[in-house]
Amino acid sequence: MDFSEVDKIVFGRIEPHIYAFNTNSIPNYMKIGDTYRPVKVRLAEWRKYFPNLTQQFEENAAVTEDVYFRDYSIHQYLEAEKRKHRLTQKDLAKISAENHYYSNEFFEETSKEEISEAINDIKLDFAGNTGKYQFYSKNDKSANSFVYERSSECWTPRPNQQEAIENYLNAVKNGRTNLLMYAVMRFGKSFTSLCCAKESGAKFVVVVSAKADVKDEWKKTVEIPKNFEDYDFLESKDLTADENILKEKLGAKRRIVLFLTLQDLQGEKIKEKHKAVFTETVDLLIVDETHFGARAESYGKVLRNPDFQEDEGLKKVKFDDEFTDIEKAEKQIKSFRAKVKLHLSGTPYRILMGSEFQKDDIICFCQFADIVKEQESWDKENILKDDVKEWDNPYYGFPQMIRFAFNPNSSSRKKLEELKKNGVSYAFSALFKPKSIKKDENNEYKKFVYEKEILELLEAIDGSKADDELMPFLDYDKFKKGKMCRHIVAVLPYCASCDALEEFITSNKAKFKNLNSYKIINISGLDNAYKKVSDVKNEIRKAEKENIKTLTLTVNRMLTGSTVEQWDTMLYFKDTSSPQEYDQAVFRLQNQYIKILEDKAGNKIKFNMKPQTLLVDFDPLRLFQMQEKKSLIYNVNTDESGNNKLEERLREELRISPVIAANAERLVQITPADIMKAVSEYSRNKGVAEETVEIPVDLNLMKISDIYAEIEKQGKLGSKEGFAIKAADGEGNDLDIENPVDSENDGAAAAQDESKTKNPDENSDGNETKDLIQKWRTYYARILFFAFLTKDRVKSLQDIIDCASSGENPRILKNLSLKISVLELIRRNMEKFGLSQLDYKIDHLNELSADDKIPPLQRAKTALTKFGRLSESEVVTPEKTCDEMVSLLPDSCFESALSKNRAILDINSKMAEFAISIYKKYESLGRNLSEFKDRVYSIPSSTYTYEFTRKVYEILGLNTECIAKNFVSYDLLKIRNKDGLDCEKIRLLLSQNKPFDQIGLDDEIEKAKEGNENMKFEAVIGNPPYQETLVGSSDTPIYNYFYDVAFTLSNLASLVTPARFLFKAGKTPKVWDEKMLNDEHLKVARYFQISGEVFPNTDIKGGVCITMRDANKNFGKIGLFSNFAELNSILDKVLKHKDFKTLKDLVYAPESYRLSKTLHERHPEVKSLLSSGHMFDVTTNIFEKLNDFFFDDKPNDEKEYIKIYGRLKNERVFKWICKDYIDNHENLYKWKVFVPKSNGSGAIGEVLSTPIVGEPIVGEPIVGHTQTFISIGKFDTQFEAESLFKYIKTKFARTLLGTLKVTQDNKKETWANVPLQDFTPNSDIDWSQSIAKIDEQLYEKYKLERPEIDFIEKNVKAME
Repeated sequence: MDFSEVDKIVFGRIEPHIYAFNTNSIPNYMKIGDTYRPVKVRLAEWRKYFPNLTQQFEENAAVTEDVYFRDYSIHQYLEAEKRKHRLTQKDLAKISAENHYYSNEFFEETSKEEISEAINDIKLDFAGNTGKYQFYSKNDKSANSFVYERSSECWTPRPNQQEAIENYLNAVKNGRTNLLMYAVMRFGKSFTSLCCAKESGAKFVVVVSAKADVKDEWKKTVEIPKNFEDYDFLESKDLTADENILKEKLGAKRRIVLFLTLQDLQGEKIKEKHKAVFTETVDLLIVDETHFGARAESYGKVLRNPDFQEDEGLKKVKFDDEFTDIEKAEKQIKSFRAKVKLHLSGTPYRILMGSEFQKDDIICFCQFADIVKEQESWDKENILKDDVKEWDNPYYGFPQMIRFAFNPNSSSRKKLEELKKNGVSYAFSALFKPKSIKKDENNEYKKFVYEKEILELLEAIDGSKADDELMPFLDYDKFKKGKMCRHIVAVLPYCASCDALEEFITSNKAKFKNLNSYKIINISGLDNAYKKVSDVKNEIRKAEKENIKTLTLTVNRMLTGSTVEQWDTMLYFKDTSSPQEYDQAVFRLQNQYIKILEDKAGNKIKFNMKPQTLLVDFDPLRLFQMQEKKSLIYNVNTDESGNNKLEERLREELRISPVIAANAERLVQITPADIMKAVSEYSRNKGVAEETVEIPVDLNLMKISDIYAEIEKQGKLGSKEGFAIKAADGEGNDLDIENPVDSENDGAAAAQDESKTKNPDENSDGNETKDLIQKWRTYYARILFFAFLTKDRVKSLQDIIDCASSGENPRILKNLSLKISVLELIRRNMEKFGLSQLDYKIDHLNELSADDKIPPLQRAKTALTKFGRLSESEVVTPEKTCDEMVSLLPDSCFESALSKNRAILDINSKMAEFAISIYKKYESLGRNLSEFKDRVYSIPSSTYTYEFTRKVYEILGLNTECIAKNFVSYDLLKIRNKDGLDCEKIRLLLSQNKPFDQIGLDDEIEKAKEGNENMKFEAVIGNPPYQETLVGSSDTPIYNYFYDVAFTLSNLASLVTPARFLFKAGKTPKVWDEKMLNDEHLKVARYFQISGEVFPNTDIKGGVCITMRDANKNFGKIGLFSNFAELNSILDKVLKHKDFKTLKDLVYAPESYRLSKTLHERHPEVKSLLSSGHMFDVTTNIFEKLNDFFFDDKPNDEKEYIKIYGRLKNERVFKWICKDYIDNHENLYKWKVFVPKSNGSGAIGEVLSTPIVGEPIVGEPIVGHTQTFISIGKFDTQFEAESLFKYIKTKFARTLLGTLKVTQDNKKETWANVPLQDFTPNSDIDWSQSIAKIDEQLYEKYKLERPEIDFIEKNVKAME
């Protein structure tokens, strides 16, 4: 694996160095300094003033491993011993008239050898202990995490802190009482919030935190700086010791900061010692949720997958340092009589919820990047000053995080794919799941289910075994030299996973070369020995002192609130549904870790022990999504046009914290484009319904009556009512927005009859709120659908409003039931983070829709994915099913539609899914779009599916006039006469000689002509409505009516419907059931007992079936339906096999070999010998038609020749033809198998005419074929072709072929269910065996059971 990209950015722990450089700007002088960062970084800073500098020297500033010296000692030696002259300001003025930067660390006529002499003298002095130089060594207080310098003087807030204080004061002045300070760790939230308290005159301040171990930070902040000398710090135990302490202190005019933990507040009743707290008025309640995020948890719930199994161990194992009943504690927080609440948050996701904090409530927004900017800004302004030390920077030691986005090792990837295919959503957590998540007698909780995969993953990380896509972290030389990966924390999915991993590593030590040297500290296991956080910290501190590396195993413990300064690497081994949980965990690495060294005089240097940290995430997409989301949030807060600057923001974030990924055995740095592409690709495969989950719901909008009324009308997305609107929408396009609300702040926007509304937070139960959220999702979906459907470029809700009256947009808005007046109210009043996320989705979907770089067919399929399932009744037919149904229609049907100017009709289009399959069919027949664009008709199922269908037509280039515009499929059922549904009238209405989109069901029609001479539809296809939903009674089936309509409209019909009628079950009329079962022109092409196999997540009792009716064919009546249960189960196993790929992809149609233009150019006379419309076809009788161009023997001339295989006088023959006269074909120069294009009748497992291997002759031309044959394969070796030859002869392959081969036509599509095999010698099938033995291997591969094998053996004849 190529590590060059990583080599560029990794440096790790840097020992203090002496460096020197010279520059022609100050000739004859040498600059000598020291640095505690990479020398190249220091020199880059100097190049700002001396761009032409040349490095001359670099060496460690150490005499032993723990004793260092400063550059001052070098300077001392040069001046005292070598009498070197130090540069002065006057010297600089004499040297150059230019205003060069001055430093007193330049020495005249000094060489690098003399610097080496100085270092040797320093080392001799240390060895002799003569006291000549100052040395810095570790004191008793070293290796502590860095805190800001404290003094008796007042601390001065930094600019970003001062801005937060001013924002707080302004917010309180304006009556805001529930405020948020969002800032990452190390911002100084405790100091800043106490400044807010002091500046606002707060006398009684209560701080509530989830963690007791942050108490000391608050205590120091209150007690050390002079700023807060009027405040006394109290905690829970002080209340216990003196129940009157609050009154006494307040009575003595002292101000109080009371620190309480959530544990202190737990319980149904307020504890005795806290009663006084709840009787006093609290001037400022500070809720430190940086490591807690109680309400933010609900954001995680929105994303949580119901399949996720919560770790029971987490519920049962209560660590005394962190167990908290969040719900009870939250209730107690609300009991405080607080004038102002200030929430401190270290993750941005709480903001995303939208309904709690408005723009004016957020007093601070500071992300990791802001801290780094301040750090860089300070360095830029101060670092080169002679009297400034590197560690004077208040952010010195704040580490850079390098993130690695890796897929796991090969075997683990395969296992993850297998788990996902089996419906396991949280596959990575499942990979690390132990055999038991609870303690058990057999110690199953200490064993992994997938030990092989985990061992190989750990070996890859360890470096004891190589993996092409995973970096050997523990064995990488630069990590070792930089003393990185010393103290690792591994995040696991279950408490028992920690026990299992500890046991696993311990018992497999011999298999590792690095991991076996780590001390394992299991802090979350069921056998946990560490009851206190302090125990864990002491253990790691002790290990560091003894130079022992550690591996901490945890689930969530110590990932929120605790600071372990030694942790430098995190391995994220679990899935998470909670973004804030992920961020909180990751930021555990970002604390400073500084070693303080002193000389005898008490002067200090501060050594950065952890300049870089490593995050290894085995879910690259998750890392990319988190990064994109954080960048979006940052932009929205800092810039009104934030969404437009996403790439710019990502670039800055990646500069600060690079992301490394594997790509073709190379490690590469991820770019903004990589992240945006990955997230976009993921989003491309998500439906709009899924997209709406990520848009926050601002329930405050429900206070506006017009919005409330509109949302209340919505159905819940995915439910029975789905996209339906409960009340009529009225007439017109609703574009009258002449009276907009005057103020953007919009108090007036809600100045309507609020008696009709209610605040869901206050007056509704949880279920009602959930229902409202679902209804909002439906409304969001309408907005996003518009973004996808419009032809205008829209990037925001404002853009949608602005283009509402242009082009086709009024119609689209009306069909989607969107009112501009409501959209305007939402835009004016929605909180900005939610609006930003909505705008982002609008922009993305609109761009995706208009992306003409993607082929039309792919864009159409993307549209299908986006539209998805809107309700229980609006289920889109899967592509595979549509393709199968289209393949049931004979090729002649499609050709006839063209030649007779007829149409193929989808009788109930949701998303034009059948139009897509028809499009593909015509393409496979070699037809151009211009030939068939007017032949694909659709009747939409609703007004909004009209828009979806139209969009797909536009993408594909089909004629949108072929979509019914004035009626929907359900309206057909209103055409009735005294006997019931009037199918003949429907036929006459739909067959009118005018554009389909102009037909109305109330049109006047001429008297019906006898017969069907004017039949407009060559075939009808579709997935008709199944039932009519009735109020107060069970639903009534209606799909039977659509069968009748389809059979009346055309001689050919293929429908997918419930299958109960096949068994005379269900509520369809029994007379109708009998009619269908006795119809000799109707057959059941496929039957699915489990409807979910066709339509995921549906349960249609009795299953579903695909039927095919051809009035010109007699299939025999269905009668008692059986449909070969064994055959269905065989096909099911094959199609669901993990390695299934279709052999169809290797099948080349009879028409694939073509005559060339060269032939016609050289021999114009051939035109008269060929049939019109077949000028380039290598037809079945081509040998007879072009007898002068095909030869029995290869001519002996200068030309190149190839063989063509065909039939002549009922015999198979090879003929030679000039190579120039046949177009090049992709398998012409490859090995393949020829099979007759027509054979048999379509009966299951019939014997094929003998296939032959197309043999290329070494040194001679290769072989093609006429339209008598199809060719299969394009192999490089004869062995592969002969293996395929055998495979085609197997009973197994011919059984699968028979599932779709319903006629003698052996077309490409009939091979769709025949599974592709590996035909090489490395195959899992031994192709050297007999055909019978190969069949046995195939039975075993696809796990066929005895009844299924017997079915094949009985019904399929052998073929030798």
